[in-house]
Amino acid sequence: MGARRAVITGVGAVSAFGVGYEALANGLAAGRSAVGPIRSFDARTFPTRVAGEVPIEKTDAVFLEKHRGVLLHVGEAGTWEDAGLLRDRKVCFGVVAAAEAWRHARCGTAERKGTLSIGLGLEQAFLEDLAEQLHEGELRVGAGDLAGGEGVRFRSRVDLTAEKIRAVVGLSGRVAVHASACAAGGMAVAHAASLIERGAVDVVLCGAADSMVNPLGIGGMSRLGAPSPRAEASACRPFDRRRDGLVVGEGAAMFVVEEESRARARGAEPLAAIAGYATTQDAYRATAPRPDGSRALATMERAVRHANLTAADIGYVNAHGTGTPLNDAAEAKAIRALFGDVPTSSIKGAVGHLMAAAGAIELAACLLAFTRDLLPGTAHFEEPDPECPINVIGPRPLGKRVDYVLSNSFGFGGQNVSVVLGRPR
Repeated sequence: MGARRAVITGVGAVSAFGVGYEALANGLAAGRSAVGPIRSFDARTFPTRVAGEVPIEKTDAVFLEKHRGVLLHVGEAGTWEDAGLLRDRKVCFGVVAAAEAWRHARCGTAERKGTLSIGLGLEQAFLEDLAEQLHEGELRVGAGDLAGGEGVRFRSRVDLTAEKIRAVVGLSGRVAVHASACAAGGMAVAHAASLIERGAVDVVLCGAADSMVNPLGIGGMSRLGAPSPRAEASACRPFDRRRDGLVVGEGAAMFVVEEESRARARGAEPLAAIAGYATTQDAYRATAPRPDGSRALATMERAVRHANLTAADIGYVNAHGTGTPLNDAAEAKAIRALFGDVPTSSIKGAVGHLMAAAGAIELAACLLAFTRDLLPGTAHFEEPDPECPINVIGPRPLGKRVDYVLSNSFGFGGQNVSVVLGRPR
């Protein structure tokens, strides 16, 4: 680590607990779960009928107007008209979370020169987009449709959320979009810290947004066999002996990351320091981790080393913990090998798996360790599994003061990232 130190000075979130970071923090602090029946569309005929769904009816001009208060301090750089009548839920979630983080950090005109680093999901079309290609129950998509233009694939292009956030907040710096599956949010925050450390920029707005709670997203995940087959609020049970799959979630988490001395000079109060980070690649299977957890272990080791720490310094691990048989067993082996009996939890039973935004919402949850001396619990964890020999925090949060926490995000394609956060000085 160089002399320049990256700190988080603002946070915003949208989750199944509601709109705003306080809704997420209060829900986790109370040990609640927000997973429930899907309401935004009729899922009765789907194999998966529960989700960590944001409790709103529509993401449109009415939704944006309702949360205008979040943007009171954005100023003249952007208006709701700039955001448009957006039907893509992840776009609206990203805009609202980014605006909240910007306000929370009390950023002004000088900070608008900053960079945007954001993780996003790859879903670019919706089931209704395919209506014209449906003929007697068959989907007929031609070469022109796949190439773009008037076709279905790019009606919600992958960088649309970044474009709208940049317009509403008024950023003039560079934009980087991370499309590294479930590791994207963590990688966006690690990227922000690296830019700060090497002096490329002084301020970065970073995080992730995603939503696959729609017919195409839920249907596609169901075909992969990743979600739990049980239509129950307790369907996702990370590290539990009875775990049988994930629950899809949606939402966003965004952060303002700054160079520490600059942040303090302008009166900003750091929430946490980004002490270290690392990435690796499994190079194993598209949708399965290495069973021995070796690359997950390497990721965590490198992140701890980058922070100039030892494994004993880490007081809590926020696991990727999807609630799937393969992921949890492999990750638990890696955590046990490096950290022994360190308190560990996963919030995916409480808010669902936010896909590209998973790492971001989980880093937002980690801030509880510094703001409230609370380590989030693991919703629906009841029966320890010998295949997961780690110290899992139960459904209720654990009151404990720690100085450093580590958060894991492991994505499809074997993309791994670990981020170490430290208590602000």
